[in-house]
Amino acid sequence: MDILIQQLINSLSVASVIVLIGIGITLIFGLTGIINFAHGEFLMVGGMVTWLVVSQGGNFILGLVAAILGVGLLGFLLERSLFRLTLSRPMNGFIISLGLIVVLQHVVIRFWNSYQKAIPEPLSGVWEIGGVRIIVMRAVVVLITAVIVGITFFGISRSRYGLALRASVADQETASLMGVPVRRYVTGVFIYGSMLAGLGGALMIALFPITPFIGSVVVVRGFAVALIGGLGNVPGAVVAGLVLGLMDGLSAGYGLPEWTEAYSFALMILILLIRPQGLLGGTAGPRAM
Repeated sequence: MDILIQQLINSLSVASVIVLIGIGITLIFGLTGIINFAHGEFLMVGGMVTWLVVSQGGNFILGLVAAILGVGLLGFLLERSLFRLTLSRPMNGFIISLGLIVVLQHVVIRFWNSYQKAIPEPLSGVWEIGGVRIIVMRAVVVLITAVIVGITFFGISRSRYGLALRASVADQETASLMGVPVRRYVTGVFIYGSMLAGLGGALMIALFPITPFIGSVVVVRGFAVALIGGLGNVPGAVVAGLVLGLMDGLSAGYGLPEWTEAYSFALMILILLIRPQGLLGGTAGPRAM
């Protein structure tokens, strides 16, 4: 039992990072209809920014803030220069995002090479509770993610900005006629989703070394989370992230660890066959603007 709990706790920290990616993906799709496959590269850039700050003598907190702000700025620039031009044709935005994967990877390799990057563990130490050893940094990653998820959920469900956002997702034309600045909300969602990816990158490099190619791996898990939960559904992304984390823990402890990815995606396929709209239901995306 202790081994199972240990595996689940370890998986939960990784699942937390995937949840941050899934939330960004699902928010952007819900408002724009664009499936942004470059979102994983945003996480990679966030991790690289954190590594750069720490390697130059800064502390992890400074690197984390730099990653959030830097990737948020990247999302703003790309939304204004590229994705805004594809809002009426979301498929074009999807194709552009595929190209961005290669571009961002090569830019990072050009400046920082293709080798693994790692930073010293920001918080060392282990908590031992009832025979279960919990690495402090992993617990902090889960806690930070829980706080961000809570803020996001409150902002969407309880604030007037969240109400306007949900109205924009439901019907952009009507929301615009009611005075909602839909285009500003599109930009805001891109920035917020990008900032979450930057945060995810900073948290991931605090757990593992990363390479310029980590984004392509992570984004697939992010889309699995978004699809299982229901595209456009933030609570669904959180639930799906926890489900996949549980699956990872069970497969690592009681199955074949090298088959973890296969188990996760088999679960995704099964859920989508039974509930094509995802566990909590999703959206088909907005109508063309």
